[in-house]
Amino acid sequence: MMAIAGGADSIGGQGFRIGFVASCPEAGSAARVRPLLPPGCWLDEMTIAEATRAVAEGELLFIIVAVDGPDWMRDLALLTDLHAVGSRRPLAVFGLVPRADPLALVKAFELNVADVAGLPVQPEEVRARLGALVRRRMVALARAAETRAVKAMAVLDPVTGIHNRHHLDNFMPVAITQARGTGRPLSLLMIDLDALKPFNDRWGHAAGDRALRAVAEVLKREVRLCDTLARYGGDEIALVMPDAGPEDAAALAERLVAAVREMPVPLRGRQVHVTISIGVATLHPEDDHASLIDRADMALYAAKRAGRNQVAQAA
Repeated sequence: MMAIAGGADSIGGQGFRIGFVASCPEAGSAARVRPLLPPGCWLDEMTIAEATRAVAEGELLFIIVAVDGPDWMRDLALLTDLHAVGSRRPLAVFGLVPRADPLALVKAFELNVADVAGLPVQPEEVRARLGALVRRRMVALARAAETRAVKAMAVLDPVTGIHNRHHLDNFMPVAITQARGTGRPLSLLMIDLDALKPFNDRWGHAAGDRALRAVAEVLKREVRLCDTLARYGGDEIALVMPDAGPEDAAALAERLVAAVREMPVPLRGRQVHVTISIGVATLHPEDDHASLIDRADMALYAAKRAGRNQVAQAA
Protein backbone atom coordinates (compact mmCIF):
# COMPACT_ATOMS: atom_id res chain seq x y z
CA MET A 1 0.00 0.00 0.00
CA MET A 2 1.46 3.30 -1.05
CA ALA A 3 1.29 6.69 0.63
CA ILE A 4 1.46 8.73 -2.53
CA ALA A 5 0.02 12.16 -3.26
CA GLY A 6 -2.46 12.72 -6.02
CA GLY A 7 -6.04 12.05 -7.05
CA ALA A 8 -9.20 13.31 -5.35
CA ASP A 9 -10.57 12.15 -2.03
CA SER A 10 -13.42 14.65 -1.91
CA ILE A 11 -16.81 13.65 -3.27
CA GLY A 12 -18.75 16.48 -4.89
CA GLY A 13 -16.72 19.02 -2.90
CA GLN A 14 -18.41 17.87 0.33
CA GLY A 15 -15.35 16.81 2.32
CA PHE A 16 -12.65 14.23 2.70
CA ARG A 17 -13.66 10.57 2.45
CA ILE A 18 -11.84 7.94 4.50
CA GLY A 19 -12.51 4.24 4.12
CA PHE A 20 -12.44 1.95 7.16
CA VAL A 21 -11.72 -1.78 6.98
CA ALA A 22 -11.60 -3.99 10.09
CA SER A 23 -10.32 -7.49 9.42
CA CYS A 24 -12.08 -9.01 12.46
CA PRO A 25 -14.48 -7.99 15.25
CA GLU A 26 -11.59 -7.65 17.71
CA ALA A 27 -10.22 -4.80 15.63
CA GLY A 28 -13.12 -2.61 16.68
CA SER A 29 -15.70 -0.69 14.69
CA ALA A 30 -15.74 2.54 12.74
CA ALA A 31 -17.82 4.05 15.51
CA ARG A 32 -14.75 4.10 17.79
CA VAL A 33 -12.67 5.95 15.20
CA ARG A 34 -15.26 8.29 13.71
CA PRO A 35 -15.19 10.85 16.59
CA LEU A 36 -11.41 11.10 16.21
CA LEU A 37 -11.47 12.28 12.59
CA PRO A 38 -10.41 15.84 11.69
CA PRO A 39 -13.22 18.28 10.79
CA GLY A 40 -14.56 17.87 7.27
CA CYS A 41 -13.80 14.12 7.12
CA TRP A 42 -16.23 11.24 7.17
CA LEU A 43 -15.71 7.50 7.54
CA ASP A 44 -17.07 4.95 5.07
CA GLU A 45 -17.11 1.49 6.68
CA MET A 46 -16.59 -1.27 4.12
CA THR A 47 -15.42 -4.81 3.56
CA ILE A 48 -12.01 -5.68 2.16
CA ALA A 49 -13.63 -6.51 -1.20
CA GLU A 50 -15.51 -3.18 -1.27
CA ALA A 51 -12.37 -1.25 -0.37
CA THR A 52 -10.32 -3.05 -3.01
CA ARG A 53 -12.89 -2.21 -5.69
CA ALA A 54 -13.13 1.43 -4.60
CA VAL A 55 -9.34 1.82 -4.65
CA ALA A 56 -9.04 0.07 -8.03
CA GLU A 57 -11.63 2.42 -9.56
CA GLY A 58 -10.01 5.53 -8.12
CA GLU A 59 -12.96 6.29 -5.82
CA LEU A 60 -11.00 5.98 -2.58
CA LEU A 61 -7.48 7.26 -1.93
CA PHE A 62 -7.37 7.26 1.87
CA ILE A 63 -8.13 4.27 4.09
CA ILE A 64 -7.81 3.10 7.69
CA VAL A 65 -7.03 -0.61 8.06
CA ALA A 66 -7.50 -2.20 11.51
CA VAL A 67 -6.19 -5.70 12.34
CA ASP A 68 -6.26 -7.22 15.83
CA GLY A 69 -7.02 -10.39 17.76
CA PRO A 70 -5.04 -13.63 18.13
CA ASP A 71 -4.99 -14.27 14.37
CA TRP A 72 -3.98 -10.80 13.27
CA MET A 73 -1.11 -12.18 11.15
CA ARG A 74 -3.57 -14.28 9.16
CA ASP A 75 -5.98 -11.36 8.91
CA LEU A 76 -3.20 -9.13 7.63
CA ALA A 77 -2.62 -11.64 4.83
CA LEU A 78 -6.26 -11.18 3.80
CA LEU A 79 -5.36 -7.61 2.78
CA THR A 80 -2.99 -8.81 0.05
CA ASP A 81 -5.39 -7.89 -2.75
CA LEU A 82 -5.87 -4.41 -1.34
CA HIS A 83 -2.11 -4.08 -1.01
CA ALA A 84 -1.60 -5.06 -4.66
CA VAL A 85 -4.22 -2.61 -5.93
CA GLY A 86 -2.94 0.16 -3.67
CA SER A 87 0.58 -0.21 -5.04
CA ARG A 88 -0.77 0.95 -8.42
CA ARG A 89 -2.85 3.79 -7.00
CA PRO A 90 -2.11 6.97 -5.03
CA LEU A 91 -3.40 5.36 -1.82
CA ALA A 92 -2.62 6.66 1.69
CA VAL A 93 -3.11 4.05 4.42
CA PHE A 94 -3.36 4.52 8.18
CA GLY A 95 -2.85 1.28 10.10
CA LEU A 96 -4.30 0.22 13.45
CA VAL A 97 -2.44 -2.83 14.77
CA PRO A 98 -2.06 -4.72 18.11
CA ARG A 99 -0.19 -2.48 20.51
CA ALA A 100 1.16 -5.43 22.52
CA ASP A 101 2.92 -7.09 19.58
CA PRO A 102 5.97 -5.19 18.23
CA LEU A 103 5.98 -7.41 15.12
CA ALA A 104 2.63 -5.91 14.08
CA LEU A 105 4.23 -2.48 13.70
CA VAL A 106 7.02 -3.96 11.56
CA LYS A 107 4.56 -5.81 9.31
CA ALA A 108 2.44 -2.70 8.88
CA PHE A 109 5.37 -0.62 7.67
CA GLU A 110 6.43 -3.46 5.36
CA LEU A 111 3.12 -2.78 3.62
CA ASN A 112 4.15 0.89 3.25
CA VAL A 113 1.48 2.41 5.47
CA ALA A 114 1.68 6.18 5.77
CA ASP A 115 1.33 6.02 9.57
CA VAL A 116 0.28 3.56 12.26
CA ALA A 117 -1.20 3.55 15.78
CA GLY A 118 -1.84 0.83 18.33
CA LEU A 119 -4.96 -1.04 19.42
CA PRO A 120 -6.78 -0.68 21.71
CA VAL A 121 -7.26 2.86 20.47
CA GLN A 122 -5.79 5.69 22.50
CA PRO A 123 -7.99 8.60 21.35
CA GLU A 124 -5.46 11.42 21.60
CA GLU A 125 -2.81 9.43 19.74
CA VAL A 126 -5.14 8.48 16.88
CA ARG A 127 -6.65 11.97 16.69
CA ALA A 128 -3.20 13.60 16.41
CA ARG A 129 -1.80 11.09 13.90
CA LEU A 130 -4.90 11.15 11.71
CA GLY A 131 -5.01 14.94 11.77
CA ALA A 132 -1.39 15.23 10.67
CA LEU A 133 -1.82 12.61 7.92
CA VAL A 134 -5.00 14.24 6.54
CA ARG A 135 -3.29 17.65 6.47
CA ARG A 136 -0.35 16.21 4.55
CA ARG A 137 -2.76 14.50 2.19
CA MET A 138 -4.72 17.67 1.48
CA VAL A 139 -1.52 19.62 0.79
CA ALA A 140 -0.36 16.88 -1.58
CA LEU A 141 -3.70 16.89 -3.40
CA ALA A 142 -3.59 20.67 -3.79
CA ARG A 143 -0.06 20.55 -5.17
CA ALA A 144 -1.00 17.75 -7.57
CA ALA A 145 -3.96 19.81 -8.81
CA GLU A 146 -1.71 22.83 -9.33
CA THR A 147 0.77 20.71 -11.26
CA ARG A 148 -1.97 19.33 -13.50
CA ALA A 149 -3.27 22.85 -14.12
CA VAL A 150 0.19 24.13 -15.07
CA LYS A 151 0.76 21.20 -17.41
CA ALA A 152 -2.62 21.76 -19.03
CA MET A 153 -1.85 25.46 -19.56
CA ALA A 154 1.42 24.50 -21.25
CA VAL A 155 -0.15 22.23 -23.88
CA LEU A 156 -3.81 23.29 -24.22
CA ASP A 157 -5.39 26.18 -26.10
CA PRO A 158 -7.52 28.20 -23.65
CA VAL A 159 -10.25 29.04 -26.18
CA THR A 160 -10.94 25.63 -27.73
CA GLY A 161 -9.62 23.22 -25.09
CA ILE A 162 -7.64 21.27 -27.68
CA HIS A 163 -3.84 21.16 -27.88
CA ASN A 164 -1.94 24.32 -28.75
CA ARG A 165 0.69 25.15 -31.35
CA HIS A 166 3.53 24.46 -28.93
CA HIS A 167 2.32 20.90 -28.40
CA LEU A 168 1.86 20.39 -32.14
CA ASP A 169 5.40 21.56 -32.90
CA ASN A 170 6.79 19.09 -30.36
CA PHE A 171 4.50 16.23 -31.33
CA MET A 172 4.71 16.25 -35.12
CA PRO A 173 8.42 15.38 -35.48
CA VAL A 174 7.87 12.43 -33.13
CA ALA A 175 4.81 11.29 -35.10
CA ILE A 176 6.76 11.52 -38.36
CA THR A 177 9.68 9.53 -36.94
CA GLN A 178 7.30 6.83 -35.67
CA ALA A 179 5.52 6.63 -39.02
CA ARG A 180 8.79 6.18 -40.89
CA GLY A 181 10.08 3.68 -38.34
CA THR A 182 7.00 1.48 -38.68
CA GLY A 183 6.44 2.01 -42.38
CA ARG A 184 2.90 3.22 -41.65
CA PRO A 185 1.24 6.23 -43.31
CA LEU A 186 0.66 9.57 -41.61
CA SER A 187 -1.75 12.27 -42.74
CA LEU A 188 -2.28 15.86 -41.70
CA LEU A 189 -5.50 17.83 -42.02
CA MET A 190 -5.43 21.64 -41.87
CA ILE A 191 -8.91 22.88 -40.96
CA ASP A 192 -10.05 26.48 -41.25
CA LEU A 193 -13.28 28.15 -40.17
CA ASP A 194 -14.71 29.81 -43.27
CA ALA A 195 -15.22 33.59 -43.37
CA LEU A 196 -14.40 34.16 -39.71
CA LYS A 197 -13.62 37.88 -40.20
CA PRO A 198 -17.08 38.74 -41.59
CA PHE A 199 -18.57 36.54 -38.84
CA ASN A 200 -16.66 38.52 -36.18
CA ASP A 201 -17.62 41.83 -37.81
CA ARG A 202 -21.29 40.89 -37.59
CA TRP A 203 -21.47 39.01 -34.30
CA GLY A 204 -18.39 40.14 -32.40
CA HIS A 205 -15.15 38.41 -31.43
CA ALA A 206 -16.71 36.67 -28.43
CA ALA A 207 -19.16 35.04 -30.79
CA GLY A 208 -16.27 34.07 -33.05
CA ASP A 209 -14.59 32.32 -30.12
CA ARG A 210 -17.86 30.54 -29.35
CA ALA A 211 -18.09 29.32 -32.95
CA LEU A 212 -14.49 28.15 -32.83
CA ARG A 213 -15.15 26.22 -29.59
CA ALA A 214 -18.25 24.65 -31.15
CA VAL A 215 -16.23 23.52 -34.16
CA ALA A 216 -13.53 22.08 -31.89
CA GLU A 217 -16.20 20.11 -29.99
CA VAL A 218 -17.49 18.60 -33.24
CA LEU A 219 -13.97 17.68 -34.31
CA LYS A 220 -13.20 16.04 -30.94
CA ARG A 221 -16.38 14.01 -31.22
CA GLU A 222 -15.69 12.81 -34.77
CA VAL A 223 -11.96 12.03 -34.83
CA ARG A 224 -10.35 8.75 -33.77
CA LEU A 225 -8.83 8.23 -30.35
CA CYS A 226 -5.36 8.00 -31.87
CA ASP A 227 -5.69 11.35 -33.67
CA THR A 228 -4.29 14.61 -32.30
CA LEU A 229 -6.07 17.96 -32.64
CA ALA A 230 -4.25 21.25 -32.11
CA ARG A 231 -5.05 24.88 -32.72
CA TYR A 232 -2.47 26.02 -35.23
CA GLY A 233 -3.26 29.71 -35.04
CA GLY A 234 -6.20 32.07 -35.49
CA ASP A 235 -9.09 30.02 -36.84
CA GLU A 236 -6.89 27.21 -38.17
CA ILE A 237 -6.80 23.76 -36.55
CA ALA A 238 -4.43 20.90 -37.34
CA LEU A 239 -5.37 17.23 -37.12
CA VAL A 240 -2.56 14.64 -37.11
CA MET A 241 -3.72 11.18 -38.21
CA PRO A 242 -1.32 8.26 -37.70
CA ASP A 243 -1.95 5.07 -39.69
CA ALA A 244 -4.10 7.00 -42.15
CA GLY A 245 -3.38 7.14 -45.88
CA PRO A 246 -4.86 9.67 -48.31
CA GLU A 247 -8.16 7.82 -48.77
CA ASP A 248 -8.88 7.42 -45.05
CA ALA A 249 -7.81 11.00 -44.31
CA ALA A 250 -9.97 12.43 -47.11
CA ALA A 251 -12.97 10.36 -46.00
CA LEU A 252 -12.70 11.70 -42.45
CA ALA A 253 -12.24 15.23 -43.75
CA GLU A 254 -15.49 14.97 -45.73
CA ARG A 255 -17.32 13.74 -42.62
CA LEU A 256 -15.93 16.66 -40.60
CA VAL A 257 -17.06 19.21 -43.18
CA ALA A 258 -20.57 17.71 -43.18
CA ALA A 259 -20.74 17.51 -39.36
CA VAL A 260 -19.77 21.17 -38.90
CA ARG A 261 -22.14 22.31 -41.65
CA GLU A 262 -25.04 20.67 -39.81
CA MET A 263 -24.05 22.08 -36.41
CA PRO A 264 -26.03 25.13 -35.20
CA VAL A 265 -24.27 27.76 -33.10
CA PRO A 266 -26.72 29.55 -30.77
CA LEU A 267 -26.16 33.31 -30.89
CA ARG A 268 -28.50 36.00 -29.53
CA GLY A 269 -31.51 33.74 -29.70
CA ARG A 270 -30.74 32.54 -33.23
CA GLN A 271 -29.25 29.36 -34.65
CA VAL A 272 -26.28 30.36 -36.82
CA HIS A 273 -24.47 27.90 -39.09
CA VAL A 274 -20.77 27.96 -39.95
CA THR A 275 -18.65 25.94 -42.35
CA ILE A 276 -15.07 24.76 -42.57
CA SER A 277 -12.59 24.02 -45.34
CA ILE A 278 -9.96 21.31 -45.05
CA GLY A 279 -6.65 20.62 -46.75
CA VAL A 280 -5.31 17.05 -46.60
CA ALA A 281 -1.67 16.01 -47.00
CA THR A 282 -0.11 12.57 -46.53
CA LEU A 283 3.53 12.20 -45.52
CA HIS A 284 5.97 11.89 -48.44
CA PRO A 285 9.48 10.44 -48.12
CA GLU A 286 11.02 13.90 -48.51
CA ASP A 287 8.68 15.60 -46.02
CA ASP A 288 9.66 17.03 -42.67
CA HIS A 289 7.43 18.70 -40.10
CA ALA A 290 7.39 22.07 -41.89
CA SER A 291 6.92 20.78 -45.44
CA LEU A 292 4.03 18.52 -44.44
CA ILE A 293 2.26 21.52 -42.89
CA ASP A 294 3.01 23.63 -45.97
CA ARG A 295 1.51 21.01 -48.27
CA ALA A 296 -1.62 20.69 -46.14
CA ASP A 297 -1.91 24.50 -46.01
CA MET A 298 -1.64 24.75 -49.78
CA ALA A 299 -4.44 22.21 -50.13
CA LEU A 300 -6.51 24.17 -47.61
CA TYR A 301 -6.20 27.35 -49.63
CA ALA A 302 -7.15 25.42 -52.75
CA ALA A 303 -10.36 24.39 -50.98
CA LYS A 304 -10.95 28.03 -50.05
CA ARG A 305 -10.42 29.22 -53.62
CA ALA A 306 -12.80 26.55 -54.90
CA GLY A 307 -15.62 28.01 -52.85
CA ARG A 308 -15.06 26.90 -49.21
CA ASN A 309 -17.07 24.31 -47.27
CA GLN A 310 -15.13 21.49 -48.92
CA VAL A 311 -12.01 19.32 -48.90
CA ALA A 312 -8.94 19.55 -51.12
CA GLN A 313 -6.08 17.06 -51.18
CA ALA A 314 -2.40 17.83 -51.70
CA ALA A 315 -0.58 16.14 -54.55
